[in-house]
Formats: sequence, C-alpha cells, structure tokens
Amino acid sequence: MLANPAYWSIHRTSVTRAVALGLFVSFIPLPVHLPVITVLALLLQVNLPVAIATVFVSNPLTMVPQYALSYWVGAHLLGIGVHEFAFEMSWEWLRTGLLPIWKPFLLGCVVCGAAAAILGYVILGTLWHITLVMKYHERKRPAKPKKSANA
Repeated sequence: MLANPAYWSIHRTSVTRAVALGLFVSFIPLPVHLPVITVLALLLQVNLPVAIATVFVSNPLTMVPQYALSYWVGAHLLGIGVHEFAFEMSWEWLRTGLLPIWKPFLLGCVVCGAAAAILGYVILGTLWHITLVMKYHERKRPAKPKKSANA
C-alpha cells in the first residue's frame, strides 16, 4: 500500500493538497493529528511526508492562539458573547472546560481549518506556478553570447 508513488511524489497537485489537508487537520482540537492525517493522506493519495509535516503547524507554541482564534471566530459566527476561558491541553479540560464553549469552539475550528487549508492551497499553488513560469521563461530566453578574452 505504501508503495503507491502518489504518497511520495513531489509535484504541485500532491504537495499543495497535502499542505491543505495538513492545515485543516491541524485545527482538530484533540491530540489525534498524526493518526488522522496519516489515514486521510493515504485515502486521498497526497504526499504523506508533507501532510504529516504540515500538521505540526499546530504545536505547543501555536495551539493556544490557534484555539483562542477558533473560539473567537465561532462565537462571532454564532452571534454569542466571547467568554474568558483558560485552555489546557488535558483530558480533564476537555471533559469540563470545553462544555460551556464547545459549540463556538468547534465551529471556529472547522471554519479556521477550512480557511487555513484554502489559503495554504492557493498561496502554495500560486508560488509554485510562478516559479515554474519563471523557470520556463529562463529556458526560453536566448543565451547571451560569451565575450572573448581578446575583446
């Protein structure tokens, strides 16, 4: 199964989709990123190492701002007030602290994950395309004549 070249090839479609998938999965508010991204990358046949690496956008340094933004976005989309909460990456917090804010929090995670995925896909795809166009024009440009040593 892992012999499929789609999991390892580095071409624009596979890599940009892997980045988008990784960014979306990084907004899942449970510590299940690696199993989820692995299964989804295999099912969707995107570049596996890129997808796994992209999930690490969500890490101990970025989780709190990432999830606070998600909660803020979800609360505003639902038209409810934003309440202060102290986020902890623990099962106890998931059982008790998440209860009063779960609707706006999860909605915000889905919306922010989708927005990050779309932005990542578009930005990386555009940069990749620009690079290819620039390389194409460099190849098509006539070679400059070499100056001789006698001139």
